[in-house]
Amino acid sequence: MALITSPPPQALTLGSQPFRTFAYTSIPKKPSSLFQQKKLRKTSYTLVTDVKPRFVLSCLKDGSVCSLDSCSNSPSEMVKKFYECINEKKLKELSSYISEDCLIEDSLFDEAFIGKEAALKFFKELTQSMGPDVKFRFRNVYESGTSRAGATWHLVWKNTKIPFTKGCTFIDINNEERTIQKAQIIMEPQVKAGHLILGMMKLVTSLLAQYPAIHKWVMKLSQQRWVRWLAKICVVLYKFFLHSLMRSYLTFIHCGSLMFVFTVKLLRWVIGFFN
Repeated sequence: MALITSPPPQALTLGSQPFRTFAYTSIPKKPSSLFQQKKLRKTSYTLVTDVKPRFVLSCLKDGSVCSLDSCSNSPSEMVKKFYECINEKKLKELSSYISEDCLIEDSLFDEAFIGKEAALKFFKELTQSMGPDVKFRFRNVYESGTSRAGATWHLVWKNTKIPFTKGCTFIDINNEERTIQKAQIIMEPQVKAGHLILGMMKLVTSLLAQYPAIHKWVMKLSQQRWVRWLAKICVVLYKFFLHSLMRSYLTFIHCGSLMFVFTVKLLRWVIGFFN
């Protein structure tokens, strides 16, 4: 009978969870025949106990588990790298952070940018419109779990804040590829119609409260076929005439930066002329 001896167990720590490994040494009995001796020479009795783990596991706040490589790119870091690539015009590096089936939604565009190609085309136009001196600057960066992040920002020209350029961005990350799968960009509106909108909302709600039949009449009217056709015509006209105006996000940045530079140069010239 073979005798098996076991040394005291050794503790192996993997991340935050301790594991125990045991090293076993077997003492075979003496072979009784020449055939068993030859068979014993061809057989090796080895047990690997010093296996190095390929991935280091860590426990996150939300109870999920991720690898070391995936945790290195946290959502907040991805947001910062994303806008750093835009500021530095690094479109090739920016492409590595965008998923193939990404969805980019901008509040100043009537249609979303679907797919990696459309998204990169949009960011290429954005970087060209920004010029060499306009940059995004973060105000706050937020993070939720391992797949969501947000940031508030504003635009600056040579470290000088440009008025009416505040905004925020929210991203969803694909945990398998660690790429941006969805991004929502909300830009500060150039037209401040807050009091007008609140007044119109108050008027509509008061009319609906005083005359409830208006709501039923509008709902019935919206089911009419000619109303649907009229709505489609209005949408087509809106896209035809106002689509270029809705792209004012890029045009505003470009023209605003040029006007700002011209104003600064003019003030410097006037001050220098009188001095």
